[in-house]
Amino acid sequence: MQKIKRYPLLILFTLFLFVTTVADMCVNNRVFSEMENKYLTQKPAFSWSQLFKNQYTPKYETYINDQFVGRDWWITVKSVSESAFGKIKNNGIVYGSDHYLFEEYLTTDEDRIERNIGFLNEFVQTYGDQVPVTVSVIPSSYAILGDYLPAGLHNVDQRAYCEQIRLQIEAEWLDLFPVMTQTAADAAAFNASREPNEEELLAYYRTDHHWTSYGAYRAYQAFAASRGKTPVELETLKPYLYYLPDFYGSYFSKCKLYSALPDTIAVYDLPVDSVTVGGEQKPTLHNTAQWGVRDKHAGLLWGNADVTVIKSRNNCTQEAGKTSRVLLFKDSFGNSFAPFLTYNYDEVYVVDLRSNLTPVSELMSQVEFDDVLILYNFLSFSSSADVARITY
Repeated sequence: MQKIKRYPLLILFTLFLFVTTVADMCVNNRVFSEMENKYLTQKPAFSWSQLFKNQYTPKYETYINDQFVGRDWWITVKSVSESAFGKIKNNGIVYGSDHYLFEEYLTTDEDRIERNIGFLNEFVQTYGDQVPVTVSVIPSSYAILGDYLPAGLHNVDQRAYCEQIRLQIEAEWLDLFPVMTQTAADAAAFNASREPNEEELLAYYRTDHHWTSYGAYRAYQAFAASRGKTPVELETLKPYLYYLPDFYGSYFSKCKLYSALPDTIAVYDLPVDSVTVGGEQKPTLHNTAQWGVRDKHAGLLWGNADVTVIKSRNNCTQEAGKTSRVLLFKDSFGNSFAPFLTYNYDEVYVVDLRSNLTPVSELMSQVEFDDVLILYNFLSFSSSADVARITY
């Protein structure tokens, strides 16, 4: 015992392992982490064959890591300690000025980009004669908000890659770089002179990878103008606007920066006649039940469903005896964008190819569209294998 007492740290560490092991066995597994906004790994089924093939142990390690007792608390402690030592990034997220968080994106999948360009061109070759097709790639926040980036961050040049896409794509191209750059500048000018009771304007969220509703609106303006249509004025939509405070987005979920400031989501609950999501009629434009949880953004347009159809009488240029329709292929950036289209089309069809169960060829043969817009964030377009489904 006298010899053991000479090693107090060893004793404390052994006690720590024993207590946490017992606690891990006693505490029920969690299915979902609100703090990290992700589903947690559940205990894998044991089999001798997987054990001998070294397939069971990695799964079990992932399970233990996800279900470690007090995981959220330990994540916060890690964030605080790393910030105290001056670390400016964690888990692929870098800390910018004015409380902005950004993705560290040092390389991209050039082969995937080339393949996805090919898939889009195949769609255009098949349907371009019957309906105008517009393609647009949304720049990420770091590609627009350069003044807020930490020094020495050498992320992928999205502008250069988008120029390559533009040169190869066989459809109309909508360049959103000047749009989002001007949006960020206008937002900064507004914030510098706004009244204390006015909500801040942002082009992109500080803690999330998405553009804001204001950013989405400005992109909608550009698309409507490119199609010779008059976009609805933002002032007109004020009666349908409300705010969701205390939003911590995907970037925060990855880095857990203890000093991060929450965002506010501006929601436009526009009047519509019907919203059909995956063939099921919904009572509202957005999933309001989602407003009470951390991932509030997932409530916009009921998330990333297969096919969503919005019908309304908002169309400012509605023609008697004619039903105008637009088809939007999108990732999650399109959820705040799509509702604005109701002011230029009678019916808005929204397809998320990640969830798509309805063949695109079937949809194109059954419904007559006036316009097609393919709208993807750069990170999605450069990594998603689901873009191939646009050719099915």
